Amino acid sequence: MEEAYREYFAFMEQLGQLLDQLTELAKEKTAAVRCDDLLGVDSCMKQEQALSLKLRAMDRKRDTLLAGMGLQNVTLAELPQRCPPELRQDAKDAAGKLRNRYVLYRSAADVARTTLECNLHQIERLLANAADARVGGGRIADIRA
Repeated sequence: MEEAYREYFAFMEQLGQLLDQLTELAKEKTAAVRCDDLLGVDSCMKQEQALSLKLRAMDRKRDTLLAGMGLQNVTLAELPQRCPPELRQDAKDAAGKLRNRYVLYRSAADVARTTLECNLHQIERLLANAADARVGGGRIADIRA
């Protein structure tokens, strides 16, 4: 049974590495948005889509591993208490490391989303102003005619 827990801890490390990749992509996307690099943003989004597919596959694997240990529906926070006593510290360390990586990812993803949303609002305003200028210009021409 200890082997199953060790396999799950290794899985958690792989998941953490995927979160690290997503964190770096979020940072790249933020930089691309700030530089008005649409191709860079598009490239980041495509890479994120590919990684999200990996994440879905990993989610299924997580369910399988947890079921194999009889720990279905056990949260990350509950994992250490549900492990054999000799593995509790390893579980606590693995869970804490994964949780920290997730917090970093969420932070980077939130910054990227906010930056993108701000830029989209600026674009919408520019487009609205340009449309108003065209309409306004047309009105002036009509009045003078």
